[in-house]
Amino acid sequence: MFELHVLGTSSARFAHGRSVSGSVLNTPGGLALIDCGEGMQKRMMDHNRALKSSGLENRTRISRIRAIFLTHGHLDHTWGLLPLLQTLDLDGRRNDMVVMGPTTREAIEWATQHPGETPPEETGISPTDLAILFSQWQSIGTKDEASSYSIDWVLIPIDDDTPFKSPIQPLEGVTVTIVPTHHGVPSCGYHFETNRKQGRFDRERALELGLTEAQIGQLAEGKDLTIDGQDFSAASFRGEPRPGCSIMVSGDTAHGPIGFNADHLPSSPQLLLHEATFLADKQEKATQYYHSTAADAARHATTCKASALALTHYSSRIDHLSPLVSEAREHFSGGVAATLDGDWFGIDANGDVVHHVRVENGWNKKNL
Repeated sequence: MFELHVLGTSSARFAHGRSVSGSVLNTPGGLALIDCGEGMQKRMMDHNRALKSSGLENRTRISRIRAIFLTHGHLDHTWGLLPLLQTLDLDGRRNDMVVMGPTTREAIEWATQHPGETPPEETGISPTDLAILFSQWQSIGTKDEASSYSIDWVLIPIDDDTPFKSPIQPLEGVTVTIVPTHHGVPSCGYHFETNRKQGRFDRERALELGLTEAQIGQLAEGKDLTIDGQDFSAASFRGEPRPGCSIMVSGDTAHGPIGFNADHLPSSPQLLLHEATFLADKQEKATQYYHSTAADAARHATTCKASALALTHYSSRIDHLSPLVSEAREHFSGGVAATLDGDWFGIDANGDVVHHVRVENGWNKKNL
């Protein structure tokens, strides 16, 4: 139902063989990117070749991207976007592209009045607000009339901490929820959920009522029946609707946004991919720079009732990842993985999560 290919696990800069942020999400409604740091298109192509040479059917072709979800405007999360969009143009892409991300209403207004300009400090608007960046990017060569395909630049104003359904839903059969985060600039995470399933059909009750197989089939298809003057509602034979599969990506954030509380989310994610820039001994630094420790990530996984937690976005100070996992396990009882570049996660229709760990000649599978 979902595949999340994590192709960048470093924060701010390349370090210890780790690239900056960028993940590929394969959904029933098509392929999406979540963030697009430097060199993302090459990482996607290299990863796709590795999948193919390993005999796997999974793919990360850049031509199949339907939407790009940016968590915020910092360049380690966005610097690969324009080259990727240009490559798609050179390749003759024809399908529309959606590029979306968080901003403020003030920044939208300023960018509208000053297209392509950088706001002065006294405005209080960050020069890396996506409203500013989108305006600048469009002014240097991504205008629709100059491209083989059209780009829908979607800015999502963030008014408070409460999660909300995205006004644009570019992935058919998948509902996207915006989860506001705390990062010093307009920022958010994304919650993706497949369509909810029908409640289970109570076949045993239908048999007890003496209904025929044909009548049971009609009820199961949603058709109401009247038999010997008695009405049978198809809905009365169905249990409560069952949630679809869901996955959530945090983006960069300090600990504490209310959107990581399960009460504010449409469903608890089977997998939470969460930044873990620091260990707990750097908690003060994490708070200062609006980042999370592994312990913070684990606390968020607990409050959103995730089934499994995958850590990413490590500081260059962090070489070995096992201390991050140990720290997270002190605060979260579910499965925990420290993600490396090229790892990917599969979530099946039953909500089971499998971690595909990158090794020299392919991937090893590990249940979370």
